[in-house]
Amino acid sequence: MDRSYSIKRRVAALLSIILVGFLCISIRLFYIQAISAAKYNKEAEEQRLCSIKIPPNRGIIRDRNGSELAVNTVLDTIYATPYLVEDREKFAKIVAPVLKVDERDILNKLTKQANFAYIARKVDPATARKVKKLVKDNKIKGIGFLKESKRYYPFGRTCSHIVGFSGMDNQGLSGIELFYNKLLYGKPGRIVAERDAYGRPIPRSIMSSYKPVDGADIILTIDQNIQYKAEVELKKAIKKYKAKAGSVIVMNPESGEIYAMANVPDYDPNNLDSITDDNQRNRAVTDLYEPGSTMKTVIAAAALEEGLCSPSTTFFLEPVIRVGSKTIKEAHARPARNFSFSQILQQSSNVGIVKVGMLLGQSKIVKYLEKFGFNKKSGIDFPGEAEGYYPQADRWSKVAMANIPFGQGICTTQLAMTKAYAIIANDGVPIKPHLLINARGKREKLASASESKPEERILGPRTCAQIREILEKAVLDGTGTQAKVPNYSVGGKTGTAQKARVNGRGYEKGKYIASFIGMAPIRNPKLVISVVIDEPKGSIYGASVAAPVFSKIAEFSLRYLKIPPDQGPETRDQKPETGN
Repeated sequence: MDRSYSIKRRVAALLSIILVGFLCISIRLFYIQAISAAKYNKEAEEQRLCSIKIPPNRGIIRDRNGSELAVNTVLDTIYATPYLVEDREKFAKIVAPVLKVDERDILNKLTKQANFAYIARKVDPATARKVKKLVKDNKIKGIGFLKESKRYYPFGRTCSHIVGFSGMDNQGLSGIELFYNKLLYGKPGRIVAERDAYGRPIPRSIMSSYKPVDGADIILTIDQNIQYKAEVELKKAIKKYKAKAGSVIVMNPESGEIYAMANVPDYDPNNLDSITDDNQRNRAVTDLYEPGSTMKTVIAAAALEEGLCSPSTTFFLEPVIRVGSKTIKEAHARPARNFSFSQILQQSSNVGIVKVGMLLGQSKIVKYLEKFGFNKKSGIDFPGEAEGYYPQADRWSKVAMANIPFGQGICTTQLAMTKAYAIIANDGVPIKPHLLINARGKREKLASASESKPEERILGPRTCAQIREILEKAVLDGTGTQAKVPNYSVGGKTGTAQKARVNGRGYEKGKYIASFIGMAPIRNPKLVISVVIDEPKGSIYGASVAAPVFSKIAEFSLRYLKIPPDQGPETRDQKPETGN
């Protein structure tokens, strides 16, 4: 009896265990098949399906004449399916020297828990051929090749600071490539298909797909020929004067179109390893500097516009002038004598322009600095533009009142100074500088330079005509004689500014920025050209360092653009350097 009861208990216990186990399995199945069905379906789908991104073709960048500045080329990318590569050490050993990389880098890629790994992206054709032969000769499995688009810049260093460059994934990283990346990149396509055990798409198993939309082609205001000339002449000056850096801007004052924007040092966008933080900067847009005597033109224009002076107004100028704790002297010693208002600008008199500034007064100087836009960005379609700075009205000191009229104590960009002279060239009407003419997709125009409309006039046409006449005299018989251009009337202003210390306390001994900004033909200007040379050695003056660069670029550009000469033959005899 006891034995029979014991057996029954065991059977009951066993059945209970089986029942509990069955119940647990049922609950688990219900959880998997009902509650978590969506999750596991998704995981199964991810294992079974592969989603392939199809990158679009990046838009082409052209200059105003159609010359291609940035195009696409197709190269081979080497990839691996890591779990299919049997002898990883062997593959790494034979391929590393060809790719010029460390064996360990390749091994690290092959040991990752992934179905796909890039070995080398966008390699040159010769390298790709060598790797393909090694893979074939050594019967290595799991290595594949696919075609990828890579950005190529036909003119290399020319236009590099404007066009910029793109990264490995064809995303813009600098310059126009970055600023208009959304337009240039387009929209990627995608294919969803089933794949086999090796991770390869199964033919005719495509479940869904949509085509990529290629990026828009962009036409810039840049003229590659003017750009090349600007770069050549700038590099000559940098080499001659052993300067640290330099920039040139060539601009149409009526439309705001930038024909050239050259910088030294430069870089090769086809070699990303050559790019550094220093050589990739478009200094004409991103760097602040104290403009020195080129600022005198703005102060003079303000005094004429306010009716405080005329070109013939006479000022008695001592050799030096003291304002507060600041003693201002001329660049070159001279005796006390009378100067006309026009001569103050022609001969770049520091003492004279301080007196003009005092006549204007603080409030009117601030008023015109604001009108010319020195306290804000120009709005150019380029990344990284710096914003100018000068003391606000409630922070002016007597020293500021003395310094700012001749370009100290105020920081601005070369682009902002170029725009200021363009206002005078354009009869007092500001125009926003820009680099885009238009961007076109496959079927439609996506963007244009229509935003660059003339702004509210800030100077009267008479004032601008008077200033242009004075600037012409500065070139004919003043500090800018080396800026002359045969058969064309030219006006402009020299600048020589001692560099401020980085900490803002005082100025660097022996370090200067030499500059010249001018326009031509002077009575109906079609070009404004600015030249800035950073830390020239031997000579430091804008008259001797920057003005000749202006002359050569202006002569080429005027003739190239078929702008008619407005003067007969003239001599090129240059006067000795006499001013700033």
